[in-house]
Amino acid sequence: MFKPKGLLKVISVIMIVFGVLGGAMTIFAYTFLPQLADTAGVDTSLLEGVYTPLTVVISIISTLCCILAGIFGISGKSMRWAMIFGGVYTLIVLYNIITSIVSSGFQFTFIISFIIPILYWWGIYQSREA
Repeated sequence: MFKPKGLLKVISVIMIVFGVLGGAMTIFAYTFLPQLADTAGVDTSLLEGVYTPLTVVISIISTLCCILAGIFGISGKSMRWAMIFGGVYTLIVLYNIITSIVSSGFQFTFIISFIIPILYWWGIYQSREA
């Protein structure tokens, strides 16, 4: 057990909300976007290149790790599990940033997407037992 401080609680709630929204959007995009594109007459070859089984699995793992890191971060039951799930989530965010930089170049939004994991780790650091 550890005592979560205010920053960790706030970031954990944000991570839970973003994780739930990310999971819902992953399911929506993978199931309905190709059907919607077919009915609208849009070329689906781009969608087939983006929504590979690997990207869907990575998205699901990222979503679960984001939600679980938030749950363990807000509850204060196990710092070890909060760090494990937070670490996996951080690694997936880094992987996505690196692959995006390689394929499309650097964008400012990459910095914004890394703010939540940094604040989560800062909250874990503040909440550790002295």
